[in-house]
Amino acid sequence: VVTPEVHARVMREIIQPTLDAMAAEGMPYTGFLYAGLMIDAEGRARVVEFNCRMGDPETQPILMRLQSDLADLVEAALAGALDRVEAQWDARVALGVVMAAAGYPDAPRKGDAISGLPAPGADLHVFHAGTTTADGQLRTAGGRVLCVTALGSSVREAQQLAYQAADAIRFDGCQYRRDIGHRAVAR
Repeated sequence: VVTPEVHARVMREIIQPTLDAMAAEGMPYTGFLYAGLMIDAEGRARVVEFNCRMGDPETQPILMRLQSDLADLVEAALAGALDRVEAQWDARVALGVVMAAAGYPDAPRKGDAISGLPAPGADLHVFHAGTTTADGQLRTAGGRVLCVTALGSSVREAQQLAYQAADAIRFDGCQYRRDIGHRAVAR
């Protein structure tokens, strides 16, 4: 879990220097810049990857926290005016649990019926990634099928809400990790 202090350090020590270096090389960057990080117990971050797109499943918890209109932010970026807008964020923790199809990642099975989806709410949303509808029934259509994403005042609260919803969703061969957020809860 990224605390506000760790977030500020990552912005200061990783993101801003990256943007500055790109601009210094004549390639100023506007767009999504996602840094995949490994953060140790002391809050020190190491970069694993950069993506210039919204990634799956990282984006779902980010979107749950975003209170600003994403379209407005994109429009400001396209107009070169991103420095004149400030994104508004929900201060709560977001946690996402990916539910994958049988056989994922090597040979994900398709066509299994999905049931038990909760109604979307302010604190819970199930994002569809690998789903389709056939004969009026929601079915699996890929490896990462759903991302059950929840907000909570603590990691434990978000984790409990996400897993409660995930446990109610059913499809043959469904698999998902049971340890999302466990290190943060242990702290």
